[in-house]
Amino acid sequence: MAIVITAAERVAFKRCRRAWDFGSRLRQSWEPDDDTVAVGLGDAVRAALAIWYFPGMWEWDRAIVRPLAFEAYHRVVAKWPSGSQEVVLLGEHLLTRYFDWAPSVDRFTPVRVETDFEVSVPDPADPIRDLATADGSPVHFAGRIELLVVDAFNTYWLVDHRVRAGFADVDELLLDEAGSTSCWAWERFFLGMEIAGVIYNELRTDRDLDAFPVDPHPPGPGAVAPVGHRRMYVRADRAAVPEITREGNDVFRRTRVTRGLVELERVRQKLGAEARDMTAAGLAVYPAPSWDVCSACAFRPPCLALDTSTDAEAVLAASYRRRPPVEIVEGRLGGVTWSIGRGAAPPKFGHRPREGP
Repeated sequence: MAIVITAAERVAFKRCRRAWDFGSRLRQSWEPDDDTVAVGLGDAVRAALAIWYFPGMWEWDRAIVRPLAFEAYHRVVAKWPSGSQEVVLLGEHLLTRYFDWAPSVDRFTPVRVETDFEVSVPDPADPIRDLATADGSPVHFAGRIELLVVDAFNTYWLVDHRVRAGFADVDELLLDEAGSTSCWAWERFFLGMEIAGVIYNELRTDRDLDAFPVDPHPPGPGAVAPVGHRRMYVRADRAAVPEITREGNDVFRRTRVTRGLVELERVRQKLGAEARDMTAAGLAVYPAPSWDVCSACAFRPPCLALDTSTDAEAVLAASYRRRPPVEIVEGRLGGVTWSIGRGAAPPKFGHRPREGP
């Protein structure tokens, strides 16, 4: 049986090995015994954008797609606790403005949306072989792309929707390990496809949306990008793609960051080295105390118990539970078994938020 590592696992491992050891499915697999649904505006907005960019509806009149996207948004926010109305309204306003703006800059055609992938991790000591544990279990890397698009120059891009206060600095995007690793993994998942890089689609939540200027001559309701195909295998000149390009305004911004072959090779080496450490039999587990990290850590109580030589097992037994198996959602939006041809509409089902470690 394969050992599966996710992007969230890697982040948790590098942030604090002790917290990772408590919560990782590869280790103790604890989670807080709390069924409260967190208010995640990003997850709700991404659910709406998954409908907006659903390939089978890309040629549909945007006036038809818009209410379907809002339905997906409201299915997520309906699960939020009471008292979240202000955040709900913020998201509605943000999406309304975005849907007015996006058709003027969506110069691409969606190919896949919300699609899972799983690939073998190469052995960093021997890239011809795949990594395996001491008992021979293969090690895989799994994740999900939010959107795969192809532009008018036959160039494929992954799209990362970012919903938060403020725009990211250019260096932050250049250092985005999750994005570059997804590019490498997707090329390995779909052999023969080349990914130019990542389009970071940023939606700010800290701006006065009422002051946001609206285009007095917006595109028509049926406007779509003039790409004309969504084939999975076309060739483009990766070297001809600019390294970084930006467009947008004070609320929405698109930044294209290319990921070159040298960078993807370094990504492969780093992933292999980290996966080897995470699955090693003699892994050293230790905390990395910092209030910036510990203040929001769900495992601070048992960690403090270990540091003060009290009964951490009792703390875990009282306030935590084992993580359930990963749920496989049949026919989930974006699954490759569903048609993406003209007229294909997605079924109605729940949105699964980004999975934690």
